[in-house]
Amino acid sequence: MHTFNVENIVNRLSQLAAATILFASALVPSLVSARSPMAQIWQPPRLVISSQTDAPVQMQSVKLTGDIRGRHAWTQIDMTFYNPNRRVLEGELQFPLLDGQHIAAFAMDVNGALREAVPVEKAKGQAVFEDVIRGRIDPGLLEVTQGNNFKLRVYPIPAQGTKRVVLRIEETLASRGGRSAYRLPLGFGDHIGNLSVDVRIAGVDGKPLASAHAIPGAVFERDADGYRLALNRNNFTAEGNATLDISTANSDASVTWTQTYEGRTYFIADVPLRTLQAARMIPKNVGIIWDSSGSGSSRDHGREFALLDAYFRRMGNGEVRLTRVRHDAEAVQVFRISNGRWDALRQALSTTPYDGATNLGSFVPEARVNEYLLFSDGISNFGDKPFEKTAAPVLAISAALKADTTFLRHIAHRSGGRFIDLTATSPAEAAQMALNAATRIASITSNQASQLVLASPYPNDGRVLLGGVLNENEATVRLTLAGAPGKARYLDVAIKANAGNAANALAAGQWARLRVAELEGEYAFNRAEIRRLGQRFKLVTRETSLIVLDRVEDYARFEIAPPAELRADYDRIAGNLAAQRTGERKSHLENIVRLFENKVRWWNRDFPKDTQRKKEAKVALGSVAPSVVMADSVAERRADSPRQAQEIAQNAATAGAARSNPVPAVPAAPASLQSLAKAAGSPAEADNSMRATQTATIRLQKWQPDSPYALRMREASGDELYRIYLDEKPGYAQSTAFFLDAADVFFDKGQPALGIRVLTNLAEMDLENRHILRIMGYRLMQAKQPAMAIPVFKKVLALSPEEPQSYRDLGLAYAADKQAQKAIDSLYEVVIRPWHNRFPEIELITLAELNAIVANTAALDTSRIDPRLLKNLSLDLRAVLTWDADNTDIDLWVTDPNGEKAYYGNQLTHQGGRMSMDFTGGYGPEEFSLKNAKPGKYKVEANYFGDRRQNVTGATTLSLKLSTHFGKSNQEDQIVTMRLKDRKEMIFVGEFEVK
Repeated sequence: MHTFNVENIVNRLSQLAAATILFASALVPSLVSARSPMAQIWQPPRLVISSQTDAPVQMQSVKLTGDIRGRHAWTQIDMTFYNPNRRVLEGELQFPLLDGQHIAAFAMDVNGALREAVPVEKAKGQAVFEDVIRGRIDPGLLEVTQGNNFKLRVYPIPAQGTKRVVLRIEETLASRGGRSAYRLPLGFGDHIGNLSVDVRIAGVDGKPLASAHAIPGAVFERDADGYRLALNRNNFTAEGNATLDISTANSDASVTWTQTYEGRTYFIADVPLRTLQAARMIPKNVGIIWDSSGSGSSRDHGREFALLDAYFRRMGNGEVRLTRVRHDAEAVQVFRISNGRWDALRQALSTTPYDGATNLGSFVPEARVNEYLLFSDGISNFGDKPFEKTAAPVLAISAALKADTTFLRHIAHRSGGRFIDLTATSPAEAAQMALNAATRIASITSNQASQLVLASPYPNDGRVLLGGVLNENEATVRLTLAGAPGKARYLDVAIKANAGNAANALAAGQWARLRVAELEGEYAFNRAEIRRLGQRFKLVTRETSLIVLDRVEDYARFEIAPPAELRADYDRIAGNLAAQRTGERKSHLENIVRLFENKVRWWNRDFPKDTQRKKEAKVALGSVAPSVVMADSVAERRADSPRQAQEIAQNAATAGAARSNPVPAVPAAPASLQSLAKAAGSPAEADNSMRATQTATIRLQKWQPDSPYALRMREASGDELYRIYLDEKPGYAQSTAFFLDAADVFFDKGQPALGIRVLTNLAEMDLENRHILRIMGYRLMQAKQPAMAIPVFKKVLALSPEEPQSYRDLGLAYAADKQAQKAIDSLYEVVIRPWHNRFPEIELITLAELNAIVANTAALDTSRIDPRLLKNLSLDLRAVLTWDADNTDIDLWVTDPNGEKAYYGNQLTHQGGRMSMDFTGGYGPEEFSLKNAKPGKYKVEANYFGDRRQNVTGATTLSLKLSTHFGKSNQEDQIVTMRLKDRKEMIFVGEFEVK
């Protein structure tokens, strides 16, 4: 017998947000009000164009097609956008779905024909999308962020042309009073050239009711197998969040459908179950977990307070232990409830400032608490600890339109508590759920079926949804019931293969979505299974996305199974590419070894320290030749560049002379790791003779933004600063610059705890935006908080494993947190993986950092590292520049005491300063290295040359790390983060002074 405890089952299909439910006012007049759950709107997709445009993109047409059978419905949204501008644009279609709604399919026009999307691992999909758009080729990528929030990246939207996108959404309709309801959004924007609506309903008792204030005359007519509503409007303008609301009567019988998919028979059953309720006693010692993060301000606190009013009236007298949670959990506050009055607690909650990220994992349960009330949207975006399991039941309560209802259900149901969606229920209904014990399904078993899943252990309007896999043609599934009133009882459900109706073709996908939702309750432990299900059933999950590519060559190049019509060409091309990749992977490591040998030659060479420039060849370091260092690559890479072309040509011309004056050869490699360390020179032994008294210091240019809010905050006293920040914050809620600048002010004024809180607002701004997360990670490192930065960089790595910076950033954070083994393991991934040519020689920069850690840490396991790459190249001075914006060209410039500038066109200075290869299409890093520094000042600058981004995300943020005595035991580092706004901008970052 296959058995599992359904107290742990969660799924967003269980109670589709009642915002999709609107009953005709004649049927339920009390529910149609501004304060009813029906006030929630299913927000239609909105196209966001980040770059500046002369004219807005227009919605040329929208075709809405719906099909409703029983409580199952699907909706197809067919949108055509028109770009009136004279340049190509990239757009992002953003839309949150309601609880219980799911993306079933996505298609986009390619060369005038619709092409269906195919599943791809989420991180790989992002990397492929960005790689393909660099070639100005048509991709589309649909992905989920957190909760039920989706975004569809579309490129290109042709200049003065159109782009067509089709989405298909499936849902199991929620019910109330024996009726189900379906809500269709109409508010797509100010104006739609043509709006078409076609909704068909089959298998219902009685004529459906339709209500659409924006479209008079919405009436269903009898159709062949049910009812149909058809509307067509030209030059349609929707007022506000206009919707079309449809109500249908439910059948009292069980509805079952099955589908054979890849050799297995899946079933879905929609079963009536009478719900019994009884009043319960409220404990006298309860805890409130109050999400006070920045996103908490968008919750409906009025509804939350109404629920607490009813809860405390039932309690009468007791104690409440309040924990506010932001990026960290605050100290517990204790409040007394007397005769149902909770004035002091209400005042404390009413005056709570909503600020910072959400870290639900920071909460620590208390043994003395008998019941918890969690008020949150469930979207935890900071830290990597899971929400700790509580011994006491948890009522998880959501009053936010954007929420991770799956996660909140998981927290509630595993504890024996309940999830309450205040956006989907009236205050009276919510109070009943909180104050009453109700029938629930304790377990579900069957001898003839397996992989059983349940949408929710609590019935929705007297019905439950369950699914599984049939092992025989007929099966009996037993539901064990518990809860008030009375003893446990049973309900048996009969399932037959091939039972059902036209919805059968959707049974397998519905089962898969129920299973994914169950697994997402503990996402960190189930990622691989979620990914497998997403790819097999073509689902959009936190691990899988849907992608459309233009060319079959791109599907083959990135090993993504294409739509069926491209399969034959794909197989032919993929076979040829597989052999090519094998050869590339084998040659990559040898290439890195040759590059490293060249760098060791430079490090072993003695350079003059005089002030008189000798007439010797200028040397660039872009070649991989094993015996000499050449500069041809610099001229080749910049031959078509407008910037300082004359100087580059001159440098390249003189660099050829280096071939006749090669750098000394590398000494033979030592035979053991011990001899390698000895050959490198231990930190304590380095430069003990003539340079024993030499010191080097770092002076950084303090970043001082001149915005009005920054000036106001800098002038504020310490005790006034946070109030002024909160006063300014609403006007800059979507500005990364504001939170970066504000955090700096708090750090400068000696309030680091508030500085970190303010900084973590970046995690709330744009869910899963790796650029913003990188900035936050760099700032946390600058604030000497590597333990906080590590989970941030882990998330960046999960989002973009195709970028070497993701591994490098995480490795350096581990190193700063004294986790040396994890640091070198992460850094070595940068070395051994082949990367896109946008990241030239990032392996050498990372090897320097890896070897510095190995040389200064005992008992590390370096067995997986090629011994030819283990050599610590210690330095007097080192500067490393990175930035947050892709396809952006920023240059590191270092001017030494001779007045000579090291930069991309002068990669080797007279006294031996070495500049790494130029990054013109990635995020850096660019590195300046100097083994032996002559006394004097070294000026460090960043030159923002320009970018080729299709979507402008605002000012580019750079991070520069300056190090003295790099790779030695007395290494000192300082980090500065600042912004560059204007192309061709030169900014002074800091300086070294060697005495």
